[in-house]
Amino acid sequence: MPFSSSFAEWKELGSNELMVVYVDLDTISASGEKAQIMSMLDFKKPGVNPKTKQPVSSIIGINEYNCPALSYRPIEYKEFAGNKGSGKVVSDNKTPSSEFEPVVNESWTAGVFNVVCKRK
Repeated sequence: MPFSSSFAEWKELGSNELMVVYVDLDTISASGEKAQIMSMLDFKKPGVNPKTKQPVSSIIGINEYNCPALSYRPIEYKEFAGNKGSGKVVSDNKTPSSEFEPVVNESWTAGVFNVVCKRK
């Protein structure tokens, strides 16, 4: 899946006091019980990358969701210094063999899960 935020059709899913969550519906791909989608977390107040100590204002990533198991894992993600995937890339992480984690109710992953798993 090409990893570019500049051509993405971002759709706002929801927000809380910390962030706004967006998804690009054109990036949904399904294989068996699993589905992938590109999403963006746009922080209202910058966070900090624990390794580099650089500010992080947004994260764009591809996550894989196991719909029947209510779980997800990151496949790859980039942290950006600016909002909405702008500015300097703080980190570029490829995690294709990461473990699946439970989707927690009311979390950003639950919102994305509902979109990607209902479309399968």
